[in-house]
Amino acid sequence: MKVVVLRNNLNDGLRVMGKISTEGTGVLPILKNFLIETLNNKIKLSSTNLEMALMVFISGKIIENGGITIPLNVFGTIIGNLQAERINLESDGDNLVVKTDNYEAKIQGLKKEDFPIIPQIQNEDVRFDISASRLKESFAFVVTAAQSSGLRPELNGVLFAFENGVLKIAATDSFRLAETTLNENQFNSTLEQGFRVIIPLKTAQEIARILNEGDEKVSLYFNHNQVFLKTESAQAVSRLTAGEFPDYAAIIPKDVTTEIVLKNSELIGALKLASAFTGRLNEVRIRVKDGAKNIEVFSAAQNLGENNYLIPAKIKGVGAEVVFNWRLLLDGLKGFGAEDVLLGLSGDDKPAIVKSVADASAFYILAPLKSA
Repeated sequence: MKVVVLRNNLNDGLRVMGKISTEGTGVLPILKNFLIETLNNKIKLSSTNLEMALMVFISGKIIENGGITIPLNVFGTIIGNLQAERINLESDGDNLVVKTDNYEAKIQGLKKEDFPIIPQIQNEDVRFDISASRLKESFAFVVTAAQSSGLRPELNGVLFAFENGVLKIAATDSFRLAETTLNENQFNSTLEQGFRVIIPLKTAQEIARILNEGDEKVSLYFNHNQVFLKTESAQAVSRLTAGEFPDYAAIIPKDVTTEIVLKNSELIGALKLASAFTGRLNEVRIRVKDGAKNIEVFSAAQNLGENNYLIPAKIKGVGAEVVFNWRLLLDGLKGFGAEDVLLGLSGDDKPAIVKSVADASAFYILAPLKSA
């Protein structure tokens, strides 16, 4: 293999690779490596941890075709610190030579054939086309409610459910739940019948990380217990999570007794201030008095003091006082950006719901803490 490539193109490709090749390295040392090869007049970079694989295609001048696998950390350190714009890469046996006008390095590698085989798309019978920005936004919103769990793997994933012409993406750790819904004009599908799979949490997080903001089309393929993602410049493949996702419809509040509309940025700021006076349970109290035009965000801790913050709000319903874990509430609020939000309460022992006032397609549900 012999290629000439721009440093920025290489850095962009290595950014997509992220840290995936450093995971699971106790099993196979070669998983610390990534594969660089030429394919269809492009330079292809691939990394895998056997659970998930990422591939990215970058432009460059191809002089000789070929491929080699080398340590990602070593190569990334070199490319990240070079100043030259044009970089020459050439395989020399089991080594890769990196050259610029004033620099040369030889990296020990392994043959291309030693790298794990990455599964390919077998058919396109189950495919969804979605804009990169919409999929990135959806995954980023729901993953905050998921949980890394070895005991309940279905909670260690994101539900991807197509039903009645809409696509629902959801995650839960049994204490909180996040869901976003895409209607039929926000995606295309080859399916007519219902379809449900669980995408591993780490896969959803990686997809949210690597996708760009914009209208670039993303295609998702599902077959043989695997999900394949494809864009113009990158691809990913991952195993799906086995098991049944919890039937969460029953916990979604149908009616609330207290409805609060307020600025999300103010509630976020109040929670951050309250965090200075919380105990090990991170408890914060949301108080709503009958007839009030504001809510109180209150926290207190022994040996520290107390904190009370008033936020103007439009309130309907009865007064209430509910205790939340401020960290978990803050996680959900961040997903709504600077929008005004609706906080629905149903007493101190039933789940609360948070929605955007402007867009009801997404919601976040959080169970309260027991009042002391």
